[in-house]
Amino acid sequence: MSSTTTSLSPYSLDTHLHHLHSFLLDHDVQSLLRHHPNDVASNPAFAPPSRWREWWLSQNNDSFFLPTDIPALDIWIRVLRAYSSADHSLDPSIPEPIRKLVKRVRALQLPRSSVFIDGLLSTISDKGMSPKKAHEVSRMATYVVHLIRANSLDVSRLRIVDIGAGQGYLTRTLKAQLPTTRILALDADQVQTVGARRWEERVLSHDPAHPPIDHRTIFISPATLVNVISEWVSESIPSEEEPAPVLLVALHACGSLTPDIFRAFFSAVKYDSDRRWMAFGVLAVGCCYNLMNAGALTPALDLPISAYHLAAQVPAHWLSATDPTKLTIPVALSVRKVAWRALLAHILLQKHAALPNAEEPPTAAVLIPSSSSDNSKQHTVPARWSRLPQIPATETIDLGTGTSPLMRRLGRLRDPVYASWETFIKAAGEKMGVDLSFCATDRDLALEYRMEILHTLRCLLGPAIESAILLDRLKWIKEHLDNEPMKAKLVNLFDQSIGSARNVAIVVAPSIPP
Repeated sequence: MSSTTTSLSPYSLDTHLHHLHSFLLDHDVQSLLRHHPNDVASNPAFAPPSRWREWWLSQNNDSFFLPTDIPALDIWIRVLRAYSSADHSLDPSIPEPIRKLVKRVRALQLPRSSVFIDGLLSTISDKGMSPKKAHEVSRMATYVVHLIRANSLDVSRLRIVDIGAGQGYLTRTLKAQLPTTRILALDADQVQTVGARRWEERVLSHDPAHPPIDHRTIFISPATLVNVISEWVSESIPSEEEPAPVLLVALHACGSLTPDIFRAFFSAVKYDSDRRWMAFGVLAVGCCYNLMNAGALTPALDLPISAYHLAAQVPAHWLSATDPTKLTIPVALSVRKVAWRALLAHILLQKHAALPNAEEPPTAAVLIPSSSSDNSKQHTVPARWSRLPQIPATETIDLGTGTSPLMRRLGRLRDPVYASWETFIKAAGEKMGVDLSFCATDRDLALEYRMEILHTLRCLLGPAIESAILLDRLKWIKEHLDNEPMKAKLVNLFDQSIGSARNVAIVVAPSIPP
């Protein structure tokens, strides 16, 4: 029988998922998920939900709620401090609905402190790698070695498949530590594959007695993954030999690639006399949940698409380590981007005449329902999705993501233009081909502050959303491995404080290191 644990949660798996689902389906939480600052600021008819009013408006009038006890410290900075505090203290000056939200998120999110890994390996070369990437490659390669030892595998018979190998940083580090192990690097991008081979020629010394790294460029699906591994293994395993054990590894498997890897694993974990290999285990770190696609298996969890964007947020590391009253520079910039773009949408809505060639006002995002349910994209978004993207013609805008014709027209702007409101307005006007100089004096500081708070509260939900995704995947794996001698576990492989936001690996193997 399979053993499925998290080692990270005080709850049982089913209980934790139940609490998370109840929290994410709560009316107040749903109102945050479904209201992006762009949508709020550009909707003249917007009225804040009743539970927002304590922080959106004062009790007595329509003036902006601004606490007077600590005027120098923004309320949303205090919210972040309360969320991140080691003693779990909650500032009593924070409005009660927000204190309740922070308390629930902290209670339900999975702990994210990284596990201790003994004897960390050095990467084969730091060239081309950021410190974050070097950290992840070193820790993941070391854990792979520990996983192999825990299962007493013969490294000369073992096969490792690096899925989504990219430039091959993990592949090469594994090869340097396991020279007799055959390793296959897979990627969907031929440019990445060529780049990985060039790096190998520069930094790896080839011993003719050891097998080289093999490469394939394929679009990865459960079927193509099983087929390419079968073809690759058959090239080196005679038919009379026992099937070779294969370990699947994936460092940041984007979108639906992680569940697709497990679908392939489920089909290959059982013995098949026609196949020259058996899936021994998986070590996969997922990412980019917003790129997942709806499939047949969907849990009963009604979350808008925006929730899967927010799952990438790591608010625990927003505050500066040297001055906890301030945001880190990158976070401060990202918050400013959200607030200022929302403000611009608000101003242009009020002064629509300033935009030429616009047939309709730049209204808030509107979800257009489908007349047919057969082909429409569902907003009940699962944590286990099929791989192929589908863009329905019946839906123009994803609810709660802030997408609109105006924002698409504005597009991306370079970071330096956000140095001041004036430079932002100038750059936005140039990008959109209109004179926006009139906006320079229309900056609504009260609305800007509200957008900052709204963005912060939405992002606080991210760790709870990601916890639900991870635990949902773990339960799904348990269901498929119920009759297999396998264990499944969530392992905090990386350190979030150095930038490794997606730090949880899903590990499946007969034996898993403590």
